[in-house]
Amino acid sequence: MGRLFYILLTFALFQPGRAAHDTRVSSIPFFALKLHVGDQLGNIFSRTISYKGDSFPELALRVSGTGIYKVTNNDAENPVFEGWFRYDGRPESHYNNIKVTDRGSYMGYDAKPALNTDASGVMYNSFIWGTAPATVKTGDAWTVNIPGAWELGGPGKQTITVIDIDEKNSIIRLKREGSAEGYFDNDYKQVNITKDGAPLKMALTPGMAHWVGYTSFKNGLVISDELMVSRPVTLTAGELKYTAIQREYILLNDMPVPL
Repeated sequence: MGRLFYILLTFALFQPGRAAHDTRVSSIPFFALKLHVGDQLGNIFSRTISYKGDSFPELALRVSGTGIYKVTNNDAENPVFEGWFRYDGRPESHYNNIKVTDRGSYMGYDAKPALNTDASGVMYNSFIWGTAPATVKTGDAWTVNIPGAWELGGPGKQTITVIDIDEKNSIIRLKREGSAEGYFDNDYKQVNITKDGAPLKMALTPGMAHWVGYTSFKNGLVISDELMVSRPVTLTAGELKYTAIQREYILLNDMPVPL
């Protein structure tokens, strides 16, 4: 995905008042893959984009779906999957060879791997998350410089903070927060709003974006994720000029396979 429902699992695993994990532990169980050939991994996701201003009715765009990944090569550094993806209301997509390289930062869908700019997905992505420290404890933080545009942001800087650690179950929950200027990857340069009951196409100029969210990892796989980004935007068409707030959010959870 663009990919994305976070809530019940996270709250079940990390209840308020849980004692902090003050002892340093290896980060390998949280971020290193442990796969077996034939494993099937599933996730369910959604994404929403909205534009809200005083000069026009709010515009909201939504998409949701599921993804299934079958492990065909369990190399922890360069895994390969067969994949099925269904975005509701659209034909299902199938890929025989999804090759992942460079700690998740490159993915190839029956083709040469390309930079993985998805905000979320099935596994740890070093393009978005950087390199995790060798050891971690609750409260630790590290900074990542995201070098290029991605799904919910432009090139920018984000801080990653360890919120909870469940060492027994190899689960870690992280908070990510950052900001960036410029267009997102595959961003809308124009939007169609409604003005006085009629459609109106307007050019979009983005302002500074800010994002924050929580993600839980288990053995290198994303088991729950949510991320919200907002930014001011300027919409123009001829002599017309409107200001608005754009917000986007993604939600993703792992799911049982098969359904």
